[in-house]
Amino acid sequence: MELKHHEIEELLGVYALDAVSAEEADLVETHIRECPRCRAEVAAHREVAASLAHVGSTAPPGVWSRIAGNLEEAPPQLDMARVVSMRGRSPRRSVPLRAAAAMVAIAAAVIALLGVQVSQLNGKTDQLDVALRRQGLDQAAQSALFDESARKVDLRSEDGATFAKAVLRDNGEAYLVGNNLPKLPDDQTYQLWAVVGNRTVSIGVLGPEPGVSPFKVAGAGVSALAVTAEQSGGVVVSAKTPVVRGLLPVV
Repeated sequence: MELKHHEIEELLGVYALDAVSAEEADLVETHIRECPRCRAEVAAHREVAASLAHVGSTAPPGVWSRIAGNLEEAPPQLDMARVVSMRGRSPRRSVPLRAAAAMVAIAAAVIALLGVQVSQLNGKTDQLDVALRRQGLDQAAQSALFDESARKVDLRSEDGATFAKAVLRDNGEAYLVGNNLPKLPDDQTYQLWAVVGNRTVSIGVLGPEPGVSPFKVAGAGVSALAVTAEQSGGVVVSAKTPVVRGLLPVV
């Protein structure tokens, strides 16, 4: 069998996917050893196929077996004899072979699309999970607010313009439930402190834009709460003036 250059070019895509006959593979391999352009095209086809194979999640059951079944069907015998009476007309390629190549391309596109859809679904599931956790946190904080035995603390800045509210239950469960703390840069965080006797103890890092924030307060010796602005990650001991602070009601 002898193929012209443009006929070899037609086979490069399916050759890269190992979907040609052994005879055609030998012809392509012989050609690309001497043709840098076709060799580069085969390399590009294989790179695309490899990247598509890693997009998204696992393909649905049966997809690859159906593709493999079509590829394993031997194409009919190709009659590649030169037709002398039809000058300038190239021998026709096997229709089943081109159909198999098209099937592979379509399957790759479908799998890539499934990967995108699964990724989007995972993103929506994560958002729902966050929303459910947030809803549960809000309900727990509201329950604490309606608990008559819980201690409510108003924290304010020295000028009274900035404020926060906290609620502490007898079992140590506590929440920062409302504030107008201005958003900090991403490399900073609000940190919550408890005054116990003559010590100030860190009881939580709240992030740069705290909403409803849970924390724990162990024991009954806490007399005050304060919030400072610190570097991201928080500190063990703060030298900062509190942004807001408040005394706990005596019980």
